[in-house]
This record gives sequence, C-alpha cells and structure tokens, in this order.
Amino acid sequence: MSDTLKEEGLTLFRRGLQDEALAKFEAAAASYAAEGNDTGRGEMLNNIGVIQRVKRNYPAAIAALTQAQELFARIGDTNRQAQALGNLGDLYATQGEHVQAQRCYSDSAELFAQVGDREKQSQVLRALSLYYLRQRQFALSMRVMDQSLTALPQRNIFQRIFHSMVRFALRLFGGT
Repeated sequence: MSDTLKEEGLTLFRRGLQDEALAKFEAAAASYAAEGNDTGRGEMLNNIGVIQRVKRNYPAAIAALTQAQELFARIGDTNRQAQALGNLGDLYATQGEHVQAQRCYSDSAELFAQVGDREKQSQVLRALSLYYLRQRQFALSMRVMDQSLTALPQRNIFQRIFHSMVRFALRLFGGT
C-alpha cells in the first residue's frame, strides 16, 4: 500500500500535479509510519518538503525536511540524511538564510564524502559555490567550485578544462 502511494505520488509530481502528489506523499508517510518503516516515512517527508518548497510554503518545507533529516540521522541512513540536508540548504538559500544554507550544504557535502558518494558531494558543493557566487563572494565561490570539481569521480573534457581555469584563477588571486 505504502509503495503504491509513493509511486502514484511520484507519477503525479512528474506530471506537475503538485497538490495531488503532496496528498499521496502525505498518505504514504502515514502508511509507512503505521508499518514502522522509518526509511519510507523519511523519504516521503523529504518529498513533501521538496513540494512545499516549490509551492513556496517555506515553514511546512522546513518542518518536513528537518523531520526527514533528523529521522535519517536517528536510523543511521547517512546518504539520505545528506540528501535532506542538501534540500534544506536549497530551501534556506532561496529564503536568504545565509548561515543555515551554508551549514546545511557543508554538512551535506561532508556526509556524502563519508559514505563515498562523490557525485552527490560534488553536486552539493556546486550548489554551495553557486550560492556564494550569487552572494558576490567570488574567491570563496571559486574555492568551493574547485572542491566540487575535485570531488567528481570522473570529469568530462569540459569539466577538466573548467577545473583548470578555476585553478588558474585561484592561483592568480592567491587562493591556492
């Protein structure tokens, strides 16, 4: 039942039917909770938080993503905890909550590094770099972008060229 609700919610979300997807995810979260499936419940809370963020219902998004992050931390699911923290970072960045955004992005990247998920670590660091860029913190943005590109397990030719350019710029500005 829970998995069916989850899949229906995902289908609705892909179709852009956010309110309907939200209702399915909420029902799935309750169903997973009744089953004692903390992982499933946490995934639904994460999905609920993402939809609430898209709908600009920030207090509900923060509540859902915080619950998901705390639940994953409690059960020791570091990868999913990192995902929820990355989503919280996006949310706080949207709201201009600088300290919380930076903390969530950094914590997320650190947790992804701990579990060896370098691809997701790189994605979160890239998001943090772009956040710093929007804040006009150019040197910091370049340093974090360098970390993001370094974390990538395999870089394509364009990423390698870009990484070389970032490192060159950092040397010019005394950043490395």
